[in-house]
Amino acid sequence: MFFDISGGVILLLYVLFHIFALKATKHVFMHMKSRFIVILHTFTTLLMLSVVSGAKAQELTLSNNLLYDATLTPNLRIGIADSSRWSYGVTVGFRHWPIGNLTKTKWRHLLISPEVRFGKDSLQTGHFFGMNAIYSHFNAGYSDFVIYKGVKDERRQGDLVALGAFYGYSWRLGRRWTMEAVVGAAVGYAWYDRFVINSRGDDWDPIGDDKSFFVLPQLGLNIVYHIPLKKSKGSQKEENMKQHISINQ
Repeated sequence: MFFDISGGVILLLYVLFHIFALKATKHVFMHMKSRFIVILHTFTTLLMLSVVSGAKAQELTLSNNLLYDATLTPNLRIGIADSSRWSYGVTVGFRHWPIGNLTKTKWRHLLISPEVRFGKDSLQTGHFFGMNAIYSHFNAGYSDFVIYKGVKDERRQGDLVALGAFYGYSWRLGRRWTMEAVVGAAVGYAWYDRFVINSRGDDWDPIGDDKSFFVLPQLGLNIVYHIPLKKSKGSQKEENMKQHISINQ
């Protein structure tokens, strides 16, 4: 019963976040030509639905990437483990500031990244490997930030998609807390419009559009909270045995 209720609540919160993000990005970004974001929102929601409702799900994890926080981007990963070695999850990062239209230095973006992980021995401790897909709608400009090379003297607004792989190691901090270090890379493709501030400094002048391939580094230092959804077969058998012994006594 706990699993059914918690799974439904998690899914509801996830869908509500998607609705909020779609409405927010309509105002945060000046325009959005691509409908790819809607397709990906739908895909990730269906992924969470299929995983959360799966009979094999053992554990829910909520995690935050502290390195991503350092870029002033709030982020959250929701994960579901269907065994001690496999898990599925979605990471969302959303930064909508600075808000001013004519603010030159920008790094506004929405990022969504579904992923799958495999733990060598256990997902809670030790080595793990994973693959992920990345989608981001971005509005970046007049910055030296390494991920968006070429935006030092202009603003670029568009979308990117990528496929990546990563390696991580997890340490147990407590009964339900762990820490993860993650490193990896992704290869992707971006398409965007280009702008510069006009000579009067009161508006953006378009200077064309462009497309490019890129390699994106992936780094993470995650703090993770584990929530059991239902007991594994081994622990359930052990509990049934204890109950049987107590009844016979």
